[in-house]
Amino acid sequence: MRSLAFAIRTLTRLRVGSTPLEREERSLIWYPLVGALYGAVFVLCSLLPLSAGLRSALIISCSAYLSRGFHLDGLADFADGLGGGWSSERALAIMRDSHTGAFAVIALLATLLVQYSALQSLVEEPLLLLLAPIFARLMIVLGATLLPYARTGEGSAASLVRGTRARHLLAPLAQVVALIALYARLAGPALGLRTAMGFLASLLGAVVVMRMAHKRLGGVTGDVLGAIEVVGESAALVGLLIPLA
Repeated sequence: MRSLAFAIRTLTRLRVGSTPLEREERSLIWYPLVGALYGAVFVLCSLLPLSAGLRSALIISCSAYLSRGFHLDGLADFADGLGGGWSSERALAIMRDSHTGAFAVIALLATLLVQYSALQSLVEEPLLLLLAPIFARLMIVLGATLLPYARTGEGSAASLVRGTRARHLLAPLAQVVALIALYARLAGPALGLRTAMGFLASLLGAVVVMRMAHKRLGGVTGDVLGAIEVVGESAALVGLLIPLA
């Protein structure tokens, strides 16, 4: 239960427990469950008797508040680092700078615009809203598992990434695969197809960010993991809509 409390403290603003976790990688098994907590908030917002646009804005706002803006900040820093740094050392230095540059603003505006537009269609389908944050938290596990830590010293995710092995991906991945199969069986093939497309889109978005991080930085940092989450969630929201096109 300490690993569950640590996962909640890491991914949300909720102060659940205070005991430190020596092996932080053990918390990765709970990341899809923490994503389900975000999904529950999304569903509650979607049930409010308000316009689709306002409900969409509330979902984005509640997500940012619950996460302390941590993942969005990671995306902003990652965009600034890649946009302004021509070497990995320079890019990593920029990512640690607290100032916000033009690349960060552009990345945030574009991403939030995509999320807002997709949510206006998805707020009428609470079952699907639950999925995107679950997929996105699995993508954090994917990034921490498959890529090395980019910095030579310490950082916000250094202990987590350096202690992670390929086996730590198995249980979270199995949870999400089981969820997709459950949706396909209980909700029918149409909803199952949309669920699978959402997952594949989230995976594609995460892989793109991971590839950029590996090529430009040599691995991941806490900021990169945040960017993976935001891009993975945004891609999932779009992917859930693709079968309707």
